[in-house]
Amino acid sequence: MTIPYQVPVTVSPATTLADAARLMDRAGVGALLVLDGERLVGIVTDRDLVLRAVARGMPRDARVDAVMTSGVVTLPVTAERAEVVRAFQTHSVRRLPLVAGAEVVGLISLDDLLAEAVPEDLRGIGALVVNEAHHPRHEAGLPVPAAKAERKARTARTEPGPGQARVGDQIVVHRHTQDEPDRDGEVVEVSGPFGNPPFRVRWSDDGKVTFFYPGSDAEIRHLARVGRHT
Repeated sequence: MTIPYQVPVTVSPATTLADAARLMDRAGVGALLVLDGERLVGIVTDRDLVLRAVARGMPRDARVDAVMTSGVVTLPVTAERAEVVRAFQTHSVRRLPLVAGAEVVGLISLDDLLAEAVPEDLRGIGALVVNEAHHPRHEAGLPVPAAKAERKARTARTEPGPGQARVGDQIVVHRHTQDEPDRDGEVVEVSGPFGNPPFRVRWSDDGKVTFFYPGSDAEIRHLARVGRHT
């Protein structure tokens, strides 16, 4: 790869939010890769800690896997420049982990790409850069503007809105590789009266209950309501 990349700073899923924030500060980074053993299971950013944790009043000792984005898009470390540009453009993310086989060896950010940009790069990601300037995103997508969120909170709902769930709904996390099955679980607890994330989910593969914040790879399947008119 001709674009310089960073050596990733990693944590385990059980790392607390407070420890993750301290590690970001010490290492001078804005994102941590979450590894379960050697397997990449997610990414957590400084924006995630602010928007998903602090803003929602999560305790400092909550785990990072409650706010991380799972199903992270990766690239081989041997990827050509054009492939890197295309990945940023296609997936609209700010960071991409780099892998050599199953091992995570690097992390490249949109800032890294811009620092070494050539005219061909700018043509490929120009719209992405402009959109980032006006609507900063975190790894899971664009945050809902505060005014819009406030209006939604004042509006009574009979059904969950986008990104919301009720107890009993099903969460399906779609994998990006054919050899890894999707993961599913049941929502057992939601935050607030409108079913906003993070949710507590009981996973069908291991029976564990964990906090979960749905990323772009997650699907919420709403449970049919008895007595509901169609």
